Amino acid sequence: DLRQGRHERAAGDFGRSLAMYRDVGIQAGEAHLRCSLGEVELRRGRYEQAAGHLRRALALCTESGSRYCEAQALARLGLVTLRQGRPEQATGQLRRSLALYREAGDHSGQAEARNGLGEALLSVRQAGQAQTQHADALALAIQAGDRYQQARAHNGLASTCQATGDSGQARRHWRLALSLFAALGTPEAEQVRAEMTCVKGAGGPG
Repeated sequence: DLRQGRHERAAGDFGRSLAMYRDVGIQAGEAHLRCSLGEVELRRGRYEQAAGHLRRALALCTESGSRYCEAQALARLGLVTLRQGRPEQATGQLRRSLALYREAGDHSGQAEARNGLGEALLSVRQAGQAQTQHADALALAIQAGDRYQQARAHNGLASTCQATGDSGQARRHWRLALSLFAALGTPEAEQVRAEMTCVKGAGGPG
């Protein structure tokens, strides 16, 4: 439901499960569900609510000693912080997430963190470094078989190519991102289509 854009249903399901875990005092379960609720609120553009869930998840992860959960919470909190206009702080959170995912040997998680880092670096006009992060994310996501992070990586590479004036490569990566997002049935497919249309409408080569 979450990836397909059914946010209300996802929030309801996660909220009911969260209540059960809290009732029985299972911290690891509560932390995992707060990470999921944080992602729901991030996708809905409700950044303060997202940050609240993710900070609580981070505290629970620290208490329970779950490094993987901490990595997940930091990766999503980094994106929230970025959306709130604090790219330097977001970069720190995402680099910490990446280090923890590396310790765990989780390629999909590393791809998630690197895609976030790419977005953060591009937002402060470091297109070259952003491109490196997305390229590394793509390799990791392919290795993990994670098509969602592959799509994010292609979308990020398209944005970095566009920023450096390579419209041809940008279009190639956008087409690949669109194909993957569409196959997964995620709302990002429409966002990519809109981005490609906007670039063409601004006078970019079609």
